[in-house]
Amino acid sequence: MPYSNNDVDAAVRGTASSLGEGELAFVVARVLDDHYWTSFTHDWLEERDRTFALREGERYPVGEMRLMGAVGHSSRPHRLALPDGELPHVRRRSANNIEVLVQGAYAGILDGLVGKAPLAVAAALINDTWDDLAAPPGPIFPKDRCAQGATVATLLQQAREREVAVAVLPELCATREMVAELAAEWAGRTDAPVVFAGSVHLQDADRRVNRTSVLLPGVGVAWTHDKYTVFEARDGTREPIDPGQPRIVLGCGDIVRVATVICKDALALTTATALADLGVHLLAVPAMSEGLASFSTVAEVLISRSQGATVVANNPRVWDGSSVHHALLGHPVPIIPRVVARLANEAPDLGLARLGSGWSS
Repeated sequence: MPYSNNDVDAAVRGTASSLGEGELAFVVARVLDDHYWTSFTHDWLEERDRTFALREGERYPVGEMRLMGAVGHSSRPHRLALPDGELPHVRRRSANNIEVLVQGAYAGILDGLVGKAPLAVAAALINDTWDDLAAPPGPIFPKDRCAQGATVATLLQQAREREVAVAVLPELCATREMVAELAAEWAGRTDAPVVFAGSVHLQDADRRVNRTSVLLPGVGVAWTHDKYTVFEARDGTREPIDPGQPRIVLGCGDIVRVATVICKDALALTTATALADLGVHLLAVPAMSEGLASFSTVAEVLISRSQGATVVANNPRVWDGSSVHHALLGHPVPIIPRVVARLANEAPDLGLARLGSGWSS
């Protein structure tokens, strides 16, 4: 990478002559890092396979990129207050039994959408009551798959019209066929948001899984995530899945990093801490829960440790006769309160928000 002599000259001229050679070298390196950190990240990704495992202790470069909100950028994470002589990076810390895969094939798409300023997000509410869904203890799925698919299509069309960059669907609101149809449509679109497509109970070879898919415009399904924390009801009824090795896929751009986990996965403190330590800018959580209060903790961990945003989409609207929050947003940009939830009057509905200003509709 050729560096401009002007950058180096400016660094030298702005530095006191009393600095030693090592101190001066660090100042110059810091100036170059400020100017070219996206290139450093790009080169780091280019040297590896498009999908690769991030080893414990491995580090990768990060710059001053922070998510943009309605009132400016988020501040730099305090945890990146590195000692003198160390340029900004993220290091994978303790494995915590979670495998981390880096997906670096779609850097341009992720940077172009999630890096927009200010970031616009949407959380979809699909179903009003459990009457629309097959109930536990068996697999959960929409009873009327055609009607459900039409509802999802309508809400995503609204998201496109409102120039949303990221749309999150709730847990278990989709079907395998619905995801396949959306993937085919998204593969041919360039005017679409990143979609975290809810999740589906399905049989994959010899395993029962709860799987969400990440849809990117011009790509279709870019990667998937299988839920690894089994839900268990108070009466002992367990979600009908066979969880495997806990795994997080980190979608890396040269600028931003995004990830998704499903509902109870996010509530494990080890998962939230791992995501924050990986420098995740945006976490999407498809959920099916009788309340979103517990997800505030996850959002706060990301805000405080990595200045990351969290978007949770919940379903259905009514649990045990009472309305519950269907969406939650964690703001890594100045706002009080930092975590805000949304309550809908009816379903289907689309919650729209911008970082730094909260839910607008």
